[in-house]
Amino acid sequence: MNDANFKIEGMHCEGCAQTIKALLGAEPGVQRAAVWFQAREAQVRFDPKAIDDAHLAAAIERAGYKVVIAAP
Repeated sequence: MNDANFKIEGMHCEGCAQTIKALLGAEPGVQRAAVWFQAREAQVRFDPKAIDDAHLAAAIERAGYKVVIAAP
């Protein structure tokens, strides 16, 4: 399993964080997703054979948010 951390712009409330968490959790290969509104961050544990961090960032951006930093 790999972990990816993302800084996210565009979250306005805890509901936004829950939306991102649900979207990430629905992606194939995602074992766990945690999103913190206050910190504007997400951490995802995923199977690198099923998905990569670029696809995870794209899922966040498809929902209308902006990934400003993706760190390993």
